[in-house]
Amino acid sequence: MATPFANRRFITDEKIIREVLEACKIIHIGIQDGDGVYVVPTNYGYTYEDGKLTFFTHGARSGRKWDLIQKNPHVGFEIDTGFQLVDGGEVPCNFSNAYGSIIGSGRMSVVEDNEEKCRIMTNLMKVQADRDFSFTPAMVESLGVAKIEVEEFKCKSGYLYKQKQ
Repeated sequence: MATPFANRRFITDEKIIREVLEACKIIHIGIQDGDGVYVVPTNYGYTYEDGKLTFFTHGARSGRKWDLIQKNPHVGFEIDTGFQLVDGGEVPCNFSNAYGSIIGSGRMSVVEDNEEKCRIMTNLMKVQADRDFSFTPAMVESLGVAKIEVEEFKCKSGYLYKQKQ
């Protein structure tokens, strides 16, 4: 039986998953809001150890995002990078895209402990700015920090990241 076309692009190679995580800078978080979904784009930090992925984000300590995750911590997320059109010549169905993406779901929670906030913000700035910064508890006291403990995710690529088949 043939593998569905979309499934052939799923990436399981942890090195490539890390490349996608490092190349992306924005996470889109989908949070349940009544009958709809509220999607928030924001920068992020992450850890990926032994197949376990956790994202970190920050912002003001109050607002719609924070209110919604208190009501329902289950979220969806998406990151992507490198979208480029791959020319299919004269056959429109041969066109494709070169990209890397990770899509999944997990539980988002607010981080209250200032020491943990310091570690998270150090991680986030390393991911975003590729520099080491130090944070003190006083610096993060008024900052809203959250983490997404990922329960499932799929990494997908269209030609940009190649995995050995």
